[in-house]
Amino acid sequence: MTPGWLTSREAVRLFEALGAPAVDARVVGGCVRNHVMGFPVGEIDAATPETPDAVMQRLANAGVRVIPTGLDHGTVTALIGDRSFEITSLRRDTACDGRHAAVEFTRDWKEDARRRDFTFNAMSMRGDGELFDYFGGLGDAEAGRVKFVGDPGDRIQEDYLRILRLFRFYAWYGRTSLDSATLAACRTHAHGLTRLSVERVQSEIIKTLAAPAPAQVLTLMQGCGVLTAILPEITDLSRLAALARVESAVAASTDWRRRLAACVTESDAEALAQRLKFSAADRLRLVRLTAAEPRLDAATPAAQVRAALYRHGSDMIYDRVLLAWALARTRGGADDGWMDQLGHVAAWRPRSLPVSGADVLALGIPQSPRVGQILGAVEAWWIARDFAPSREDTLQELRRQAAKL
Repeated sequence: MTPGWLTSREAVRLFEALGAPAVDARVVGGCVRNHVMGFPVGEIDAATPETPDAVMQRLANAGVRVIPTGLDHGTVTALIGDRSFEITSLRRDTACDGRHAAVEFTRDWKEDARRRDFTFNAMSMRGDGELFDYFGGLGDAEAGRVKFVGDPGDRIQEDYLRILRLFRFYAWYGRTSLDSATLAACRTHAHGLTRLSVERVQSEIIKTLAAPAPAQVLTLMQGCGVLTAILPEITDLSRLAALARVESAVAASTDWRRRLAACVTESDAEALAQRLKFSAADRLRLVRLTAAEPRLDAATPAAQVRAALYRHGSDMIYDRVLLAWALARTRGGADDGWMDQLGHVAAWRPRSLPVSGADVLALGIPQSPRVGQILGAVEAWWIARDFAPSREDTLQELRRQAAKL
């Protein structure tokens, strides 16, 4: 039976444009893997025995817009409706340096499948739903077994990124333990990770941290030297494990930045974010999540929590409460009080100081740094009283501070 995602107007048009069934074009990789594992199918990639030039000519003749996105490796992108499809010509690797491969084209589907990383990524499927599985990928997918095609060491030395992909896929799909030969190959070749671009390492870290139970996988990576090679700042994963359990208990959405913050110290956060080239927003969030202040625990008074919410926002304080809760669990603390703190976060509505700089200037004080000093003192007074003072009371305090400062 043909799966529904293959019968969409865009997918049917793709196969027609590629010359199927006369040309043995198939979909490959993640869409096939996710289909057989029962996960949602997102992007659809295809492969064909024809060369890139022939593929582009076919697509043009069919009125399909085509972009030569990676001709050196036989890849073009077809735009059909609002969908894009990456199409790669069948190929074999002729030389590898641990990151990039020289290729030549082939018409042999099994030879193309042999060069792929994992058995469940080496499957392919025709437009009518016929599945091709040359290396036992279906059985591995059904068992939740992440297994290299062929010898693990050979596959890794072709592309060291495959070490990180192994653990990322295991984090998301693994239900059967990684075999000892695979872990040994990762340990032997972990040094090769230093040859990868920072951007690729960052991407794999983020995807792994977003998985349901990342601490278990990072522990495996730690055991074979992989974690030290890419994240030497991480030495203790107990807080991350506790955080994942807390997130599950309160049905919190996963956030890789919150999870990374559970693994690193304040002193390491900035340097790590710079080294991995995080965006400015992600770097700032990681630094703020690991900062010593504001300190929160299960017994922090509600007014103090609201003060933190005012200064830092509900998203930041929500994450910091979860992180503090996870830390408390690692130290044997009880869960009492933490849900109350999350309740304060949920109930929070942004507040605005009832006076402004204009009120200071209205007192005859000229524009100067003194205006900010007076407002800061009034704001601290207002926060300390849990935002209760009215505008009239706050104006009175403003006059008092103006006379004092």
